[in-house]
Amino acid sequence: MSRFKKTALVIFSLFMVAVMLCGCGQSADKSGAKNNADEYYGDVFENSDIADIKSEAKSANDSQSTGTSEQVTQSRKIIEYVNLTVETKKFDELIKSINSAVKKSGGYIENSQIGGNSYYGSDSRTAQLKIRIPKDKQSDFSDFMSENSNIVNRSVSTEDVTDEYIDTQSRIKALTIEKETLEKLLAQSANVKDTLTVYERLTDVIAEIESYQGKLNQMDNLIDYTTFTVDIEEVEKETDVKKQNWFTKTWKGFVNSLSNVGNGLLNFFSFAFSAIPYLILPAVVALVVVLIIRHSKKKRAKKE
Repeated sequence: MSRFKKTALVIFSLFMVAVMLCGCGQSADKSGAKNNADEYYGDVFENSDIADIKSEAKSANDSQSTGTSEQVTQSRKIIEYVNLTVETKKFDELIKSINSAVKKSGGYIENSQIGGNSYYGSDSRTAQLKIRIPKDKQSDFSDFMSENSNIVNRSVSTEDVTDEYIDTQSRIKALTIEKETLEKLLAQSANVKDTLTVYERLTDVIAEIESYQGKLNQMDNLIDYTTFTVDIEEVEKETDVKKQNWFTKTWKGFVNSLSNVGNGLLNFFSFAFSAIPYLILPAVVALVVVLIIRHSKKKRAKKE
């Protein structure tokens, strides 16, 4: 192939990449762009074989599409989420042990929220942790949570992002090809106008590549790590999640009811006792008012 034909192939490849990125919904615009490009190539390369250039560009595009299809069938890109609701009698110890287990597994705590300051009762402490664990260590962490807390609820969900992942990869490849072609054209630009035009498009392409690469990196992180959302509640008595017969279930329900009544009475007396300081001042004011009234009545009676 002559040097002149190679240059024509580079420029036509740029045109094909730009057309592919426009999307299927812009067929009319692509048709107009193709006609204009054909006229341009006909003027510039009137002595070259345009049919051969188109054929070679199509073969390169088909090769890329085949590689993408094979990549899709190799492995699926799955994001996994695990939600745990747990109870514990040793709130502080559990939080510390979770931090140690996460570090040991090579994961990290993305965010955490801890609330409540009473030991037990309606204001007992609670925590919500969002934890990222490497996918090959998720079973070890699940076993750790089962051994160190009472799991009352567990749910697992997955998200298949294979199509989005492959599409992002394909866009990066297409933009990279366009970038390389633009760089060659920039080096061959003969005047300031062409140089500025090519440089402006090259800047946009580089920005798009960085954006798609950031999206791809984010998906890689979500795929490589399992996301655990752990809701922790501090309790005085853990819920029995094992299957029970009717008698055991009824008896435990009765005992729990008595325990709730007792806790209710304790909370009431605790509230009443803690409210005494707020009742003293109104009581003193009322006593003073009563004494003043009685003194006024006695004084009036003496005068009469």
